[in-house]
Amino acid sequence: MSGAGDANVSGKKDKTAEQLVLRKVLDETISSLGGPISKTIMWQMSNKGVFSESTRIDIKDFYLNLKELVGPGADMIMEVTWKRLKKEYGGQANLPESGTSLDRIMRVMNSDGGIR
Repeated sequence: MSGAGDANVSGKKDKTAEQLVLRKVLDETISSLGGPISKTIMWQMSNKGVFSESTRIDIKDFYLNLKELVGPGADMIMEVTWKRLKKEYGGQANLPESGTSLDRIMRVMNSDGGIR
């Protein structure tokens, strides 16, 4: 039996899967920085509660905390994150190309249809 309730459950699963992919991409990007800076960022995000749930990441909160920690380097980290996210989904999604990396990630993560 398939009903309207199934669509909500499926939508929730899709959002959870998207959040897990975003977390994976963020982890990879931060790890690629290497050494003390990656450990500092991970500690800061955990300490601030940004990474308290792997199935729900507020990307704007992440960015604001990152900008506080590393200043202008936050934009570079978000650009690398966006490129990794695009690579993760390849041609499977209609990904936005305008705006900042943060804007593009937020549009994808907040879209009703999600990443497909």
